[in-house]
Amino acid sequence: MAAHAGAARDLMKLESLRWSFGPAAASERLATLRRVLRAKLGSAALVTRLHEVLLAARAYPDDRAMLAFTERALAGFGARRDVQALRARLSDSGIAGCDIRFPFFAPTARRLAARWPRALEIDWPELDDAEALEAWLPHLAHEAEVPGLDEYDYGLRGWLARLKAPDEADGTFVARGLAERLSKDEAVFERVLDGLAIPYRLRGDATTPSRTHARWPAGRVHFQRGPFAGRPELAASLPPRSIRALSVREGERALALAMECMVTRSRDLDVFSWGDARDVRYVDCGDGLAFLMIGARPERRLLLESVYGFLTLKNGIPVGYVLSSALYRSAEIAFNVFDTFRGAEAGPVYGKAVGMTRALFGADTFTIPPYQLGDGNDEAIESGAWWFYQKLGFRPHARAARTLMQSELARMRRSPGYRSGPAV
Repeated sequence: MAAHAGAARDLMKLESLRWSFGPAAASERLATLRRVLRAKLGSAALVTRLHEVLLAARAYPDDRAMLAFTERALAGFGARRDVQALRARLSDSGIAGCDIRFPFFAPTARRLAARWPRALEIDWPELDDAEALEAWLPHLAHEAEVPGLDEYDYGLRGWLARLKAPDEADGTFVARGLAERLSKDEAVFERVLDGLAIPYRLRGDATTPSRTHARWPAGRVHFQRGPFAGRPELAASLPPRSIRALSVREGERALALAMECMVTRSRDLDVFSWGDARDVRYVDCGDGLAFLMIGARPERRLLLESVYGFLTLKNGIPVGYVLSSALYRSAEIAFNVFDTFRGAEAGPVYGKAVGMTRALFGADTFTIPPYQLGDGNDEAIESGAWWFYQKLGFRPHARAARTLMQSELARMRRSPGYRSGPAV
């Protein structure tokens, strides 16, 4: 119990130091990390907190010692005894070797089935409508097997176990089988598979997607030796240092990394799912910040708007993503920072995203979609997204919203500790 309490205190200290930098903070962070990594953690929550603290320190290393230390710690994290002991409780944590459960959309399910055929299973306890999937059994079976479906009652799970190949899981069999049967019309395949709403379980091993090992080769590492830059002036946002088109091979690697980041966070983004390896660029913004710019396959592009997804990298570690939709000289930007990295440099990174969008598409007018502000998006409400953009200079067009904003600002001036509630 004493060791458990000591590790919990160390993690609280590390979390309080997460975005503090300088010689004293660096020394304390490294000493505390060394101590807590030697402990055997007794709960999934503690293991996950340690994992995320390590990721933050790897993305924003104080110095070469911290960079090397976090690299070693993350490389062996999945093999820790506490991770192995708590593996069942660490599902969806993104920790190396742990399972991922999610109703992946059709393009992602197909990609996972192709890369990990033995690991993509149907998450049977979560399947709500077995009859809908059972109705497709005749289309998944060989013609010689179809009469047996009427003669023998093995049930859906029993039949899938008999129909699939020995070297594939049942989720792979369904995703791959429907893709082959409906290969003439990809849109129909996606409509059918997504309509079945199949919950999947991707059994984790050393090769399956994880947050632990997700990274892009970084060139020169930027060490964080002092506080983050302040809130940017968006109108003065600078263009990126360089924009380089990637080869198809590099593009495929970028698509795989984008999928890994989405899969391990229970997300799907259309432009990543339908990404075109021939339309990928590396955008270098300096100071270790870069974006992988991913375009959709031609048949998936919108008629007028130019839509691209950007995976945000800090020293090669994925820290968030951006979606831009540009038309003429205007652009709509959806900006997301992964939970682990919130509270760091979201404002400066957003400024770089604006400068990048201006340089790429010639945009001089920027808008924020309602969903990004919290319309049907609880995550945005909880993260304070509306005020984040307000402080960067964005203003609502609606008179009622402007009036409410002024009222809230007046309350904050009277009571500096006041914060707008979720309903506001």
